[in-house]
Amino acid sequence: MVVFAFKCGVTGERFQVYARPNGASAARLGIVVNKRNIPRAVDRNYCKRLAREVFRVECDALTGLDLVVRPRSAVTPSLSKTARAEIHDLLYRAQRQCRSRSETKQPR
Repeated sequence: MVVFAFKCGVTGERFQVYARPNGASAARLGIVVNKRNIPRAVDRNYCKRLAREVFRVECDALTGLDLVVRPRSAVTPSLSKTARAEIHDLLYRAQRQCRSRSETKQPR
């Protein structure tokens, strides 16, 4: 829940990504799927799988961040290519936004 309180997030058509610096050398991923938005378990699991796959490929470039991916709507296999591209883009946008925000909040 601390990641949500940092208020550093970006939104796409199908996903939202929140980020927060974690002070560690590795990136961590959390996935939150709302049952109200995606009622079928199969669809929820597919969204989680997509997010984990994109994160696994990109985790070396996202070091030092806690990331939370939140699907906004169900993703079908026919839309998986665009969904992967959106998650990839949102992860890097959240990283840039989070880094710029944390640099401006440096303690004196």
